Amino acid sequence: MTGDSSRDTPFAAGPGTRPAGSLAGTDVVLLRSPDRAGPMAGELRSRGARVRLMPLIDFQRPADTEPMSAGLHGLGRGEFDWIIVTSATTVQALGTVADAAGSSLAVLCRGTSVAAVGLGTSRALKAAGITPDLLPSRDQSARGLAAIWPAPGAGRNRIFLPQANIASPFLRTRLAAAGWDVVAVPAYETVDYPAPDDRRIMPRGSAPGEELLAPADYRSWTAAGSGAEAARPHAAVVTSPSTARRFVRDARPPGTALLVAIGDPTAAELAGLGHPAAATAEHPTPAGIADAVEAALAAPNFQHPDPEGREQP
Repeated sequence: MTGDSSRDTPFAAGPGTRPAGSLAGTDVVLLRSPDRAGPMAGELRSRGARVRLMPLIDFQRPADTEPMSAGLHGLGRGEFDWIIVTSATTVQALGTVADAAGSSLAVLCRGTSVAAVGLGTSRALKAAGITPDLLPSRDQSARGLAAIWPAPGAGRNRIFLPQANIASPFLRTRLAAAGWDVVAVPAYETVDYPAPDDRRIMPRGSAPGEELLAPADYRSWTAAGSGAEAARPHAAVVTSPSTARRFVRDARPPGTALLVAIGDPTAAELAGLGHPAAATAEHPTPAGIADAVEAALAAPNFQHPDPEGREQP
């Protein structure tokens, strides 16, 4: 994806090559919880940004876990040719159910080909002892995975697709139309932050020293007057379509905040909500996100903040 210098076309950012300090004086609000924000926040801070976290979504076990349990049992019995994993959260959800059944995700996947939608998912799989057999190299999305998916062969051609309860049907319908038998099941539910402790997928993380904003805090912050003591954020990193919906619903982003999307689906959601992204990360990695923030700040008519945090005249 390439950038455009017009006001109406969001910038796209590629692999991270910027020097340290390139975001000095910039406030960035990262819409992630502490347990998921570490690498992105670290990369932004390494470039000089002041980062605050505002978690808006969380993940919990589905009300009915039987479909996923049945799918995992089938996986362990070798009933599928492929399993497609579309997020690190899915890895965590699958691992929790596998552990409860007295097994592990790595054991259940033996003999089944594994596809990951992107590098973050691939890293989570590797941490669970699984090396993906298929991974998009450039467009790390459902669209990118569908573009490189193999044609059906002789035999069952069955795919196990555990995913979020609100996941787009794109991948399932595209592969089914190509001749694959896709068994899609809800692996987790996306809910407002925080999920109840007794259903939350991942243990609630802590981040000593992190400043967590609630939507009301964010609205107050952005509505504050001018001056060094009441600086408004210069960029907000939106990390999923569901996060975009909650951000617009609860935080009411002001025109002064530049929105940066983690990928094309999030950018499309923001545009549909009437708040188009100023930049979209070409790769959903910490470096890709930081590059996108820099691209947003380089957009026409944006006045870069003073490195000391003072308002520009």
